[in-house]
Amino acid sequence: MKLLKMKKTNMLIVVMLVTSLLMSACGKGAVQTNNKSENKETEVTKVKPNLELIGEKELSSVEENKIPDVTKEKWAFDVGATKPIVSPDGKNVLVIEKDKMAWYEIESKTKKWETATYGGIYSYVINNNKLYMSEKYANKKEKKEGNVICLDVNTGKKIWKYNVQKDLAPVVKKYKDEKAKLSICCNIQMVGDKDNLYVVGSTSWEKGKEKDKCEILMAIDKNGKKLWQTESHGYPGMLSMSQMSVIDGVLVMGNYSYNDKTNGPASVKAYDISNGKEAWKFDIKNDQEMSYSKTTNVSVGVVGNKIVAVASHGKIYVLDSKGNKIKEFNGFKPEKYKDIVLCTSITNSSIEFGKNEIIIAPKKTVVKGASNYNAKSPAQHSDVGMIKVFDLDGNLKWKFRIGGSVTNIAMKGNYLFLATSHNQDTMDYKYCGVYAFDISKDGKGKEIDVNSKDAVEKYIGYYSTDGAIIYNCLSVSDDGKVICATTWPTRVGTEKHGKHSLYMLKLN
Repeated sequence: MKLLKMKKTNMLIVVMLVTSLLMSACGKGAVQTNNKSENKETEVTKVKPNLELIGEKELSSVEENKIPDVTKEKWAFDVGATKPIVSPDGKNVLVIEKDKMAWYEIESKTKKWETATYGGIYSYVINNNKLYMSEKYANKKEKKEGNVICLDVNTGKKIWKYNVQKDLAPVVKKYKDEKAKLSICCNIQMVGDKDNLYVVGSTSWEKGKEKDKCEILMAIDKNGKKLWQTESHGYPGMLSMSQMSVIDGVLVMGNYSYNDKTNGPASVKAYDISNGKEAWKFDIKNDQEMSYSKTTNVSVGVVGNKIVAVASHGKIYVLDSKGNKIKEFNGFKPEKYKDIVLCTSITNSSIEFGKNEIIIAPKKTVVKGASNYNAKSPAQHSDVGMIKVFDLDGNLKWKFRIGGSVTNIAMKGNYLFLATSHNQDTMDYKYCGVYAFDISKDGKGKEIDVNSKDAVEKYIGYYSTDGAIIYNCLSVSDDGKVICATTWPTRVGTEKHGKHSLYMLKLN
């Protein structure tokens, strides 16, 4: 492809040619072209499709009642989606389905071992040939056991398991009204350092319009022994849709508030890893100007030696390790369209905390004040379908339009990977797949639009999948060279899209 250099006077032709060239060079990636300068020249460079398919494996058939309608609220909650876990060296992948898991050698596609699971896996830590996994929660029903399991990845042999539910159940009994209905039972999230696992187990319930929950936080050593435990009752609580991170002897995490007036603001919380006691908290109030609703979710991560909190309504906070605010800025803002206000939001699955940057990918357009989150908007917020990369000073470094909704983000080495499902505004499935970016490149000089910072130079590959890659279904080797993703069939009303498959890719 020859370098094209064209003037703004033929903007319509530029847009059509740019889109055509990028589609042919990059698969189905889409780049926003929105040059506001009459004097600027637009340049397009050749982008090679550097993601290569090693192999695709069709997985078990999916029952009709497990194919979710994506137009429904909380459509992904009870999906038994298959999770891939790539070994750090990229040589193997563990494929975890609802009732079984198997360890494959990627290059030969040979199955090394297979064993039963216990209803799916939610979170995991892999270290020194040991895999620590937490079983998936139960939706609207009681779960008798909720285990953290340690396996030898080379053999699949179980080394030990710890039943978190036996510690959580007495706490639930203490606070839950007998007439209340379970929402999520024994949701287990965890993170590890070189010595221990830090585990949060939670159960939530509803009674009429009232929502409540309780949680336990515990430390378990690498031999399966509990070291300490603490508990929490009510919202915002300890942890919601946020990752956990260890920094300077504390465990940091974000939580969720339904309404600041009834259960207080959401916050960042830090706990002493030696005993589980709360070290500090930083409140994040709902911003009625920014948010489409009264709810606030806070996702927390570590960037360098700083703690970064991203509120679902778009505000980003940079804190020191003691919880003191250093910086606050907006990742996106509401937009006016005729007589309505268009909002968007982000959750943990569309946020990544890098070495020196924060990456966000707004989910979908929501009309401010609308009672139904999934209602179709008459227009799309300009940041939906976009990834935006900020430094810790709040400067937008670069952005890129991808078309679909980001469901997974992973950063390994110098590479950033995104996995996408359908566009949640348009229900368009043509942008489902895996995107790759080289974040070591500065992205300057050869951009689609110098003013809008759409950095083509960073974009190094795209692979289209047959169907949506939904939440927690992307895994990457430590060097960023091997990528595995699983798709799950979905539907829009009665129209089905995609299949249940494992995609094994490599970055050239």
